[in-house]
Amino acid sequence: MAERSVSDSDSFELFVPGRVALLGEHSDWAAGFREHSGYCLVTGTEQGLYARVRRLSDRKALVLRSVDESGVAASTWLDLEDPTALLALAQAGGFWSYAAGVAYQIVVTNEVGGLEVDNYRTTLPLRKGLSSSAALCVLVARAFSKAYKLKYTIRGEMELAYRGEIATPSKCGRMDQCCAFGSTPVFMTFDGDHLFCEPLGLPRGAVFHYVIVDLLAKKDTTEILAALRQAYTFSPTSSEDPARRLIEEGVVRFLGPTNKRLLLAAREAFLAGDAEKIGAIMKEYQSLFDSQVGPACPNQLTAPVLHKCIEWPSLQPLIWGAKGIGSQGDGAAQFLCRSREAQTEVMRIVREELLMIPMELIVTGPK
Repeated sequence: MAERSVSDSDSFELFVPGRVALLGEHSDWAAGFREHSGYCLVTGTEQGLYARVRRLSDRKALVLRSVDESGVAASTWLDLEDPTALLALAQAGGFWSYAAGVAYQIVVTNEVGGLEVDNYRTTLPLRKGLSSSAALCVLVARAFSKAYKLKYTIRGEMELAYRGEIATPSKCGRMDQCCAFGSTPVFMTFDGDHLFCEPLGLPRGAVFHYVIVDLLAKKDTTEILAALRQAYTFSPTSSEDPARRLIEEGVVRFLGPTNKRLLLAAREAFLAGDAEKIGAIMKEYQSLFDSQVGPACPNQLTAPVLHKCIEWPSLQPLIWGAKGIGSQGDGAAQFLCRSREAQTEVMRIVREELLMIPMELIVTGPK
C-alpha cells in the first residue's frame, strides 16, 4: 500500500473495552479438544483501553506507548520489516508480546507501513480476568485495519487478535477477543476451531445491574489452564491414579454437559430479561465449578478471597447471584444486583467493608 504524508486526518481515537465472561469460562479452549462443544455468555466492560493512533510515513515500525490503570507509562517500538523478530518477541512472552504477535499476523498477510499507537489512558485492571491482553490485541488489530483501510470485520479483528495472542505463551481461548463487540452481550458457541457469535437482543427496558470487583489479590492463570488442560490430554499418571482420573472426569463433565445445560438456560433468561433466573444460574454455576473443577487446581481455585467476597453477609439481600470471573481464582468477582439502588449499596460495601475495588457494569436492552 502506498504511503502518504501524515496529516491531522491520519490521527484517530479508539476505545476497546475489557470482557466479562458472565458464564461459561474455560469452555472455549476445552471445545478445541472436540470432546464436546463450548458455550459462554460474555459482554464488554465499561472500562478499557483508550488510544490515539496515527500512520507513520517515515518509518516502518509499530511505535507503542501504554499507560496502565495506575498511571505508569511504558513505551517501545517494533520493527515491522522483520517478521521473524516479531514472532520471536511474541513467543518470548512479556507485556509487549501481545502487540508483537498481532503485528506479526498483520505484516505477513498485509502490505502496511508504520503506525503509532498511544494507549494514553487505561481504566481496565490488568491480570484480573477482564481480558486486558485481548483488549490490547484487538486494539492493535483495529488500529492497523482503520489506519490502512484493511476493512476487517469485527470477526476478522477477533481472528487476528486471537492468532496474535496464541503466538505468545498465553493459552487463551477464543472468548477473550469478544471484547471487539463492545458492550453488546454475546452468546458464543465453540465447536472445535469453529466459532459462532450471537449478539443478544434484550427485551425493551431490560436492565441488568452488575458490579465487577477487583479482589486486590493474586492468581496464576497459566497454572490454572495447565492444570485443567490435563483433563483433556492423555497422562500416564492420571491413568494409573483413580483419584486423579475422577477429578479429571469432573472437569470434562462440568465444561461439557453441565456448562451446556446452564448456558442454554442463561441464554433464555437473558433474552427474557429475567435477572432473578440469571442470578440463580450464577449461584449454581459457581457451586458446581467449585466441586467439579476446583479440585483439579486447588492451589489456585480454592480462592479464599473470591469466596469471602461473594459470600459476604451484608451483600446477600442486595444481589440475585455472584460468581468468579475469567479463569476463576482470586482475580475478580461479579455480582448481579437486584436494582440500581442495590448496585450503589453493593459498591459501597465492597469499598468500605471488603476494602476492594468495585466497578459498575450496566447491560441494557433498547429503551
